Amino acid sequence: MQKTIAPIVKWAQRKDNVFLTVEVRDLKGEKVELTSNSLKFSANAEGVNYVFEINFFAEVVVEESKWTNYGLNVRFILSKKDKATSYWTRLIKETHKLQYLQVDWTKYIDEDDEAEEGGKGLDDWDSNKFQNFDHGHDHGHGHDHGHDHDHCHDHGHDHGHGHHHEDDDDEEDQEEPNAGNIDDLDQEEEVQQKEQVPKEADQQKQEQQ
Repeated sequence: MQKTIAPIVKWAQRKDNVFLTVEVRDLKGEKVELTSNSLKFSANAEGVNYVFEINFFAEVVVEESKWTNYGLNVRFILSKKDKATSYWTRLIKETHKLQYLQVDWTKYIDEDDEAEEGGKGLDDWDSNKFQNFDHGHDHGHGHDHGHDHDHCHDHGHDHGHGHHHEDDDDEEDQEEPNAGNIDDLDQEEEVQQKEQVPKEADQQKQEQQ
């Protein structure tokens, strides 16, 4: 049986958003369920299942929130529903501490300093590279469209969700090796072309004789 543990999850916030980082490399088979009040996450890496579920301190807007797998980690940009109130006192609704939740000090700022330091630690957080939870806002990308559909509309249907997501994983597994080895493929084609040139020349000589 695979070992199941909670990953280290770091968080920071601004008035508009909460930023979460799941600190595990090479996570595969992500299952993500976001509601206005909670986040459920599961994925695996090197034979270990990483699972956590949190209830938020306040509500978020699913349609405005995004997430992505960066390879080094998995990142979430969660849009706060009430952007006029003060910073959240904590990430989760409950008052007890969860050992795997940590403050992301690389992004942490005081609320009073947001105007000056709002971009601290967020230089490589390009929201355009993130995918929406609500597939309705992402018609331009066929693969992401199906991917987001699973995350948004299969809440409570674990069997169906898992089935569709496995299909996505298979597609991703097939795509990644090809995408990562483009140079190798080009080199192979060049070698094959060079090998074919002498053969064609030999054929022409034989025809002339």
